[in-house]
Amino acid sequence: MRKLTAVLALPVCVSCAQPAPPADPVAERAAVERAITTWFDSAIATADTAAVRGALAEDFVILEDSTWYDRDGFVALIAGLPAAIGGPFTLKYELSDWRTTVDGSVAWTSMTNHAVLTPAKSAPLRRAWRETAVLRRSDARWQIVRYHSAPIR
Repeated sequence: MRKLTAVLALPVCVSCAQPAPPADPVAERAAVERAITTWFDSAIATADTAAVRGALAEDFVILEDSTWYDRDGFVALIAGLPAAIGGPFTLKYELSDWRTTVDGSVAWTSMTNHAVLTPAKSAPLRRAWRETAVLRRSDARWQIVRYHSAPIR
């Protein structure tokens, strides 16, 4: 009887050791792109430094138009936007031309970023960049680890 129980339990144990099936690649790519879009629309555009920091991995580094920032430096840059611009502003982003790859808990993507910055006291400024990001999934959430932004001239 013990042998029979052991034999019957074996398939259950083997199935427990099998890796989880891979996630839906379309859904994973969409989640990565949503993480970046949310970072721009709900964090950077509103200068919400807590949301900016929350989207970034502890070891985050960005190369922003030839200047390196770590996580704290980038958060400080965003916090200083109102003063740098001369007061309140609105900021709208349009991200397009995504090229996203997900491989397990790491993803990389590139996109075109068109932004319109409208200071309260002056005319809108339009800018465009080509950007590349590397993200890492941690606790079921995508965080940005590396970012590169180069202006389109």
